[in-house]
Amino acid sequence: MHLSPLLLPSLLSFIPMITSAPTANLSPRTCPSTVIKDGSFESGTVPETSGTTWTVVNTRGFYSSYSLTNPGSPSGGRNAFTVSHLPGPYDGTSIRELRQTLNTCVGKNYSITADIKFESYNYCSLAVVYPFQTGVGSVTTYSATPGLKPGVWSTTGGFFQAVNSSSLLNFVFRCDNQERNNISLDNVK
Repeated sequence: MHLSPLLLPSLLSFIPMITSAPTANLSPRTCPSTVIKDGSFESGTVPETSGTTWTVVNTRGFYSSYSLTNPGSPSGGRNAFTVSHLPGPYDGTSIRELRQTLNTCVGKNYSITADIKFESYNYCSLAVVYPFQTGVGSVTTYSATPGLKPGVWSTTGGFFQAVNSSSLLNFVFRCDNQERNNISLDNVK
C-alpha cells in the first residue's frame, strides 16, 4: 500500500501522541536535621500534662513533682527538667514520664542523647524509650550504675530507625522501694 504524502499528516493526527504524564511532586520529603524541640528546656516553659512540645504523664504514684531547675547540665544551658520522687505511704514506686512526638522520616537512622543526673544512689532509674521496628527499644540508666556519681551529670542515649513519620520519644523517671531522689534531664538532642 502506498500512501500519498498529502494523507500522511492527516493520518498522524489519529495516532495517540506519547507525552509525559502529569507528575505529582515526587521529590522526597525533606527530613529535618533536628527532630527534638526545646531539648535544653531553654524556653523556660514547664512541660504540662497536655503540652505542645513536651508532655508529662504521671504513670504511677502521686507524690512526685516536676519542675525546671537551674543550672542545667554544663552542655545544656540554664534549665533542666527535674522530677522529685517522694515515697507514697501505700505504694513504694513512683513513675513520671516526659514525652515528645518527633517528626521523622521513615527509614532514616536517628540518635538520641541526653544529659542526666541523679542526686543520690538508690533504686531509681531513667529510661530513654524510643521507637524500634514495630515496638519500642530502650536504654535504662540506674542511679547505682558503677561510675555514676551522685549530683554529677552524665550522658545516656540510644539509636533507632524511624518506621513512621511521627515517632514517640519517652523518658521514664522511676524510683522503687520508697526511695527519694531528684532525677534531672537536659541537653536532649
